[in-house]
Amino acid sequence: MPIYEYRCETCNDDFETLVIGSQEVSCPKCGGPVHKLMSCCSFKSAGGDFKTSGGGKSSCGSCSSASCASCH
Repeated sequence: MPIYEYRCETCNDDFETLVIGSQEVSCPKCGGPVHKLMSCCSFKSAGGDFKTSGGGKSSCGSCSSASCASCH
């Protein structure tokens, strides 16, 4: 049961939700259609620093920053 990130195509609200099976997802704010965003993940290195899964490049669907603060 994965949690996915979405952006509403009507009001541009970003949200995440738990999706069970083939459950249809709509915007919780306005009920509009949504599209799935590319999520980034991070991990804690042996040195204690947080790294993104993109190896220094953001894999975040919501920005193009090389060090996206919202990704960790």
